[in-house]
Amino acid sequence: MGAIEDFLKENPDLLPRLSPAAQTVYLDICASMAHLRSRKAKDFFIRTLLNLEALEDKPLKKRKQKGVLRLSRLNWALVTPYFDAVQFLPADEKTVHRWTLLAETLAQKDIDVGLAFLAQTPNAMETLDLEEIWTWGQQAMAALNSPNRVWRPVKAYLEESAAARCSIPLAQWAFYLEQADRIAARSPSAAQTFIQHGNRACLLLNESETIQWISDGLEDCRTDEELESFFSGTSLKALEKRDDLVSGVSLKERSNTLSLICEAVMGRPVKIRSNTALVGQKDFSGGAATDGRTIFLPDMVPNFNLMKLMALHQTMLLEHEQFLETSGKILFDPLALHLDADQRMLQGLPNLRGDMTQIATGLPQNYPEKLAREFRGPLPWWGDILPQLRSETDATIRTIQDKAAAYGDVPPELVESLLTSMMADGQREVDALWQMFQEMLDNMVFDSPDPEDLEANVKTFFYKEWDQNLSDYKMEWCLVRQRMADDEPNRFVEEVRSRLHGIIGLIRRQFTRLKPERFKKYRAQPTGDGLDIDALVEAMVDMRSGSFLSENVYIRRDKRIRDVAVLFLLDLSGSTEEEVNGRRVIDIQKEAMVLMAEALDSLDDPYAIYGFSSEGRHRVDLFVIKDFAEPYNDQIQYRLGNLEPLGLTRMGAVLRHGRHKLDSTQAAVKLMVILTDGRPYDLEYGNLDYAIADTRKAIQEVRQKRIHPFIITSDQKSTDYLQRIAPQTQSIILPKVELLPTLLPAIYKRLTV
Repeated sequence: MGAIEDFLKENPDLLPRLSPAAQTVYLDICASMAHLRSRKAKDFFIRTLLNLEALEDKPLKKRKQKGVLRLSRLNWALVTPYFDAVQFLPADEKTVHRWTLLAETLAQKDIDVGLAFLAQTPNAMETLDLEEIWTWGQQAMAALNSPNRVWRPVKAYLEESAAARCSIPLAQWAFYLEQADRIAARSPSAAQTFIQHGNRACLLLNESETIQWISDGLEDCRTDEELESFFSGTSLKALEKRDDLVSGVSLKERSNTLSLICEAVMGRPVKIRSNTALVGQKDFSGGAATDGRTIFLPDMVPNFNLMKLMALHQTMLLEHEQFLETSGKILFDPLALHLDADQRMLQGLPNLRGDMTQIATGLPQNYPEKLAREFRGPLPWWGDILPQLRSETDATIRTIQDKAAAYGDVPPELVESLLTSMMADGQREVDALWQMFQEMLDNMVFDSPDPEDLEANVKTFFYKEWDQNLSDYKMEWCLVRQRMADDEPNRFVEEVRSRLHGIIGLIRRQFTRLKPERFKKYRAQPTGDGLDIDALVEAMVDMRSGSFLSENVYIRRDKRIRDVAVLFLLDLSGSTEEEVNGRRVIDIQKEAMVLMAEALDSLDDPYAIYGFSSEGRHRVDLFVIKDFAEPYNDQIQYRLGNLEPLGLTRMGAVLRHGRHKLDSTQAAVKLMVILTDGRPYDLEYGNLDYAIADTRKAIQEVRQKRIHPFIITSDQKSTDYLQRIAPQTQSIILPKVELLPTLLPAIYKRLTV
């Protein structure tokens, strides 16, 4: 027996502590470890002896000894978990025997599943009744009969379904295991993720809709990484697919109404946002949730009554403070908190009971005073309780409030209000929030402590970004900071006008001809608003000579209005500092914009000019040179002249902000012209393929809004990646950058006529 003999020789007083029968069992069990001579073996020998010794005065000693001996012959790793779990079973010989056989059968099919069954039995005994214990194990056994690699999702099922926080009925788990089997045929790890997290995203779906959701995910995702992201149930693609299947009410249409309802209950304003801002948060399942300040709801819910219950339930949780011990350790009972929230909700609004019983079939009449075991939930309006998110939100706000104190008289309530709004939109990193908040403070004038009196010349916007590795968006990923360009007086535009006054005059005359007449007459028309005397005389002559009388004897006047708006985006990356024939690239671009502005000023096409630069995803800067409503005056010219090379080029976020600006502009034809001297590049923007994929996606988003993008670049190496970003009809590579000033007006004319 080797190792066990050596161990007993070193410890001669240990074995006599057991009865003769227990000694025989002990030696048989330890024989399974005889091939090992490690510290692990010695620890196993000691632990096993102590466990057998503890059985000596316990009921069903022989039955339990036989049971552990059976399992040890299968695998030594089952022994300790057996001892740990068997003490939680009722003192009934048939129950212990049946449970042991169930553990043995599961372990024979897969040792990891068998270990999970033993390890989770104590939890299961607290949350399930005895009959449900058999169902719990047998469902795992049935799932293991699949030819697919399902041990991971089955192990996850045993862990999740036995957890105290779980409120999914066992019958529902059987359905989820069937769906996990389908997923496991492609990716066992994705199937495990579905059991652990993704099934919660299906709470708003019925079984047929859930089956379709899984089919969509299997069809759309190709790699294991994509499948895991989708079946976690928290990626944007997964939530959008889910919301497409849920027919019902849009949060966007009802958020204002819900805010008023919740405000009436709480007595103060309540922020309600889309729960897509929580994508990626720990334990977030895709349902309703709160971070302690904002309520997050799904974008689509089957009906308004359910959406209302979701919002009010989270309002009750919003008021709840008993999530943390004084030590800061998270200690909470999700089921008790949900029941308490519904109890307080019904006390204030008893008429909601009718909505509850209509939505949750079988809800007990005395709910929530007593919740029947067979109706453990989750109820459709409950959603998630995220204590970690609440504590992190509180800690973040306190940290930034402490930092903001260095700025003097900044009201703490103002800091909290601003941060709450920023965090509601998905930004939760402390450093990034502080950086954004610091810029706000630097640009605010505090004439009074009231938030309504604040003035800021920096506006911030969050935009998503496309990750081709996930085939999905990273939500609220980039922070765009829109600010005014420097308008210190300078002579740049004046100098360009003086040097190129002949070209400017020619371009202005050409563009003036593009300006349509208010009315244009069309003679000899079959219909119109007046007679064309010349055409009528000619028709009468033709008739007298034997021809038919022509019907084309009217004048039609058409009102012709040119309805074009254009946004120019100027690349201000550091590479525009480079010189071409003694002139900086940025100065050539600025000169081109002077000619363009002069031409458009004569044409009356509304236009805007923005410069852009970036330094990481939280510093995408757009400098307002001219907005659509601003006249082309000295201040605009000064801004244009002051532009200088800055950072890098995170093109996707810039294009999305440009789309936002044009989308709010009224025009029949909308054009976005991007002047750049190089490829998309920025800190943490990934490799070239990542940057190109995001830029291409942003171009597609722009076109979906019926906006026509056009890229003009001077990078002679850009042929390959420019074709991947935009088709040739939407881009041009200049042979020489110095041609830009004279070619830009011609390109614009071609695009708009």
